[in-house]
Amino acid sequence: MSTGAREAAIALQGVGKCFQLSTVNAREGFLETLARLTTGRSAHKPLWALRGLSLEIGQGEILGLIGPNGAGKSTLLLLLADVLSPTEGSLTVRGRTSLFFQLATGLQPKLTVLDNFSVCAALLGMPRPQFQRLLPDLIAFSGLGDYLHAQFGELSTGLAARLAFATAIHTDLDIILADEMLTVGDEAFQGKCIRAFKEFQAQGKTMVLASHSMEMIRGLCSRALYLNAGRPAFLGPAEDAVARFHEDMRLGGSNN
Repeated sequence: MSTGAREAAIALQGVGKCFQLSTVNAREGFLETLARLTTGRSAHKPLWALRGLSLEIGQGEILGLIGPNGAGKSTLLLLLADVLSPTEGSLTVRGRTSLFFQLATGLQPKLTVLDNFSVCAALLGMPRPQFQRLLPDLIAFSGLGDYLHAQFGELSTGLAARLAFATAIHTDLDIILADEMLTVGDEAFQGKCIRAFKEFQAQGKTMVLASHSMEMIRGLCSRALYLNAGRPAFLGPAEDAVARFHEDMRLGGSNN
């Protein structure tokens, strides 16, 4: 599954990720453990969250990632961000990247919004002098100027996501991985984010956007990958991928 003449920013060949799920009850007693060991019954069973995925994503491409819950979308993003390693296959990512959708997990609810801008920048590896220079731009983009001295934990979900998003898009990333970041905030902020993504693309940056918003996928992405039950169900024009996904959902094709 190639992008053609464009140089690939991301290349996957036969990639799969397997997790080992425990089959043992936390309260398993001695006799139960002895019986399990005697019979050779394993304490774990494999769960393939993703398997058989081969594709290339070109520099400057925005690839949509769609599928039902549990389809493997977040697993794929974690692999691309080098948070997880593939169980099988090969994966090449050319460029600096970070997971937008995981940024908020490192922020501190008891610190102020202003302090958390600094925390978020540090998580992204932004040098302190660069952060201080860009801070007015981060605040302006986020629209959080009136909340700087409030505790971060007091913000609504939509306002909190603005902080991480505003900081991330001002970081010098080559590849942007996002998971439902645009579903938060009001329409004005979503519009601002979409314009930022289009500017990224004009700069030759690559993006993988996982979303349940088919309208967003069709509007931003030239191609989309439809995952179902951890397997690639379709890769091609975004409009066709969305149509295939809707058809499968109508026919009950989801395994979730």
